[in-house]
Amino acid sequence: MVTVPKFHYEKVLNTKVIIATPVRDYVTSAYTFSIANLMKKCGQDGQHIELRMLQGSEVAMQRQQLAVDALAETDFTHILWIDSDMRFPSNLLQALLSHKKDIIACNYSTRVPPHKPVAFKDVYNLDKRVYDGTGLEMVEAVGMGAMLVKREVFEKLEKPFFSVKWLDDYTSLMGEDIYFCFKAREAGFDIWLEQDISKQVAHVGTRAYTIQGDCNEET
Repeated sequence: MVTVPKFHYEKVLNTKVIIATPVRDYVTSAYTFSIANLMKKCGQDGQHIELRMLQGSEVAMQRQQLAVDALAETDFTHILWIDSDMRFPSNLLQALLSHKKDIIACNYSTRVPPHKPVAFKDVYNLDKRVYDGTGLEMVEAVGMGAMLVKREVFEKLEKPFFSVKWLDDYTSLMGEDIYFCFKAREAGFDIWLEQDISKQVAHVGTRAYTIQGDCNEET
């Protein structure tokens, strides 16, 4: 576990956000540049944050441990999940916090072709995806590459918060992020997309993939 716990700025806001990043071997330079700018802006704004990374090869286990460790503390209000291969703007946290939702995330493209968005209208039909849009949009599930979750969500859910499961046809898996969304919706929480800030988010592979540039909605 890597933790960056303190900033030399006066805290002026009533939220404390843990930024949680599961890491396999390394973080991308795009992530490093983005997180540095985000942390600088949070410091300037008086936004209390802590950055935590957990290295491993099982993302469900990493997310679970990051969440459990966060819940052991009494004063944090949100977890901002950011994956180690994401590029994002410095005002990402402020944009998501401003809507005061229990769960709110960004839409982004997959890294491998055919490039598709990671937000879903139906968790049991992976073809029903949410493409480029504006404003807020409610969805059934979305990838957790850039997602803000209130503490109360985890306090209400039974463990495990994250797991993987086979879909009914046994040809594809429900990943740990979609599993989390499924459990959260069962517990009565809505899942929201912030489509405007999503336009400034990219999923980084051999290049940076975006919703507008790489995902074409099939008709």
